[in-house]
Amino acid sequence: MLRAMSVVRSSLAVLALLAGASLPARADAPFVPVAAAPSAADQEARARLAAEWPVIELVTMGIGSLIWERHGHIVLCVRHPDPRRDLCYNYGIGDFRRPLQMGWGFFRGTNSFWAGADSPADMLAIYRYTDRTIWSQALPLTAEQKQKVIAKLQRDVLEENKYYSYDHFWDNCTTRVRDILDDATGGQLRAQKATGEPDHRTIRALAREGFYGMRLPLLITDLAMGRVTDRQPTYYERMFLPQYMRQAAQQLWGAEPRVLYQRRGPPELEDGPSGRGLLALVLLALGLPVVLAQWRGRFLRTALTVTLLPQVLLGLAFWALAVISPLSYVRYNESCLIFLPLDFLMVVLPAALARKYARARVGMLVVIAALLAVGVLKQPLWAALLGPLVPALAVGFWPRKIAAAPRAPADPKRKPKR
Repeated sequence: MLRAMSVVRSSLAVLALLAGASLPARADAPFVPVAAAPSAADQEARARLAAEWPVIELVTMGIGSLIWERHGHIVLCVRHPDPRRDLCYNYGIGDFRRPLQMGWGFFRGTNSFWAGADSPADMLAIYRYTDRTIWSQALPLTAEQKQKVIAKLQRDVLEENKYYSYDHFWDNCTTRVRDILDDATGGQLRAQKATGEPDHRTIRALAREGFYGMRLPLLITDLAMGRVTDRQPTYYERMFLPQYMRQAAQQLWGAEPRVLYQRRGPPELEDGPSGRGLLALVLLALGLPVVLAQWRGRFLRTALTVTLLPQVLLGLAFWALAVISPLSYVRYNESCLIFLPLDFLMVVLPAALARKYARARVGMLVVIAALLAVGVLKQPLWAALLGPLVPALAVGFWPRKIAAAPRAPADPKRKPKR
């Protein structure tokens, strides 16, 4: 029981971190002091832009080593002739000191994230400390456009306005910056079209890229992210990830990214194992006790409990989130059809009824497989089907063998019958 609960807690923790994966470092992250005086490069940039004050800078951060740093981050900075007036505006602040409260608020759609402003030196020192590449792009906006951006930023960090309901794909730290710039420029970003080769990747595929090399988060993207992520996003929607916002700014405004800090750690992976083969092996191993119990004719209920309990608890978690959460990619989750809490009936029902339920469940899983094959169901759940299928086949279609009772020892004084 404790082990099964640990499996579910781990899965939910990864899901919560996945949902907030483009958040910045924790609000209480270690701070590295930096000199108050601007660097030579900063002084040169200020001299070059002296006629353009104030300057709006798009600042993007690359990946870090922690799971919530795997999709990058973004801020908007406003530069003035006097460096003491410079501010960077951050829309991805969460209270990581209270992860359960933050995660619950995220799934419930409450205002558990907020916007804040800080000096560029203080804010960017956090990302240097966590070894994340930092790019800066000065945006060639008109004076009117700059004022619109600044007014919106200043309004959004007021106490009565700063909190919002974070959504990883449609309302996150990057989409907020994107929408501010798009509104200030009269929809230029929304009208932007992708250049080069067509990109047919789905929202799920884009989200998975940040987790290459991390099998468990990759599996959670399969199991916990619903069917709404299995469509191709528009170019504007793709800007929920910082690297595409940086790319769009360069393409639209000719704003060349300037590297402020270069990551020293391992580079970002471009591919890696999906984890789906590993999931299939784990689920087959979980089903093995039921097969052995049926073959030996004993301990079937114990074996079913060991096999089904982790899946039932995971199903309860998915069903609960689907009921309570307003997030579309949590509510419409096809995993709820596979990890069904009712499967525990195979443990508690009498043998005849358990057999009937198991046969009905196999039929349901066959229909699910057919719907996956023709594309009606969208999520990549082929490996997950093995979880309930193996015990259902064993209970429903393998005649149960009853272990023979031990024979009494022969009486040596008893004469054999002729």
